[in-house]
Amino acid sequence: MSYGQNIMYLRKIFLILFMSIFILSCDSSDNSSNVIIKIYGYAEYDCTENKYRITKETPIIPFLKINKWYTQKQFHEAHYQDTIKLFKDMPMSEESLKKIAPTLEISNQILNELTMGVDCENPKDILF
Repeated sequence: MSYGQNIMYLRKIFLILFMSIFILSCDSSDNSSNVIIKIYGYAEYDCTENKYRITKETPIIPFLKINKWYTQKQFHEAHYQDTIKLFKDMPMSEESLKKIAPTLEISNQILNELTMGVDCENPKDILF
């Protein structure tokens, strides 16, 4: 093979690899068909997948990352971890920590309050 043929061969291989990576990297979970309700301009609720996210920083729920979707279980885990992080380095028994940490019921109550106005049967954004 000559130098020119080698370059053409390498270009073809590169193009094939690039296209393969591009196609494989496309996310198959397309949210464009999901029913998403905006909540007061700072949060969203995905009725299709029952997920919640904040789109702007808010002091009401500082334990959530902006633009990350949370299921009910993930919401509780984030709430739990944020609450106990203050006590991680303290000599404390698991029993004492459990008394301080939020229960799943408490986290669910908070999430229910945040999504109280959401009506997935008649979806419309919740405005001020």
